[in-house]
Amino acid sequence: MNTQSMDPRAVRTRQLIIDAFNQLISTKNFDQISVKDITAVATINRATFYTHFVDKYVLLDVVLTERIKDIMKGQFNCNQELNEETVVQMFKSIVQIHENMHTHCRRGYNTFTQMIEEKVKEQLTLIVTHILQTENRLEAAMFAWALYSSFVEWEKTGQEPAEQFAKKATTSLLRIIDSPHHI
Repeated sequence: MNTQSMDPRAVRTRQLIIDAFNQLISTKNFDQISVKDITAVATINRATFYTHFVDKYVLLDVVLTERIKDIMKGQFNCNQELNEETVVQMFKSIVQIHENMHTHCRRGYNTFTQMIEEKVKEQLTLIVTHILQTENRLEAAMFAWALYSSFVEWEKTGQEPAEQFAKKATTSLLRIIDSPHHI
């Protein structure tokens, strides 16, 4: 870990940049936001911005990743078993992530949906790999992709509550995992 990331001033400055970006993304489309806009809101100079982020795309990546991780941590943890309850919580976290992103990035949400999907699937793959305590990343990735696809199907139909839909999908989803952890 580099010493800059441990410096409280650097941590505060990084958070100022993230907060400025979050403030701007709630009112502007991503493509309309410039580094100059971010630095003006954060009250820093461009050189300081570039000390922390290569460009606004890396900043977006960091913001999305952190928000997705925070939401998932609030719904479940990696020490749970992979069972119906955990899968339902994972499903609900995907719903919450999209609702949160839509609320906070209303004008740019459609621009980010593919990036959100990729990040959610990657986080789910890591979590499932950890829960199963396996090196079989393929199995975990297949589960993550199937779970996300279930969310997409639920979003298209939207005819029943998320939890109810997730419970129906759980049995099929858990069949993907060939381990003693499933029901």
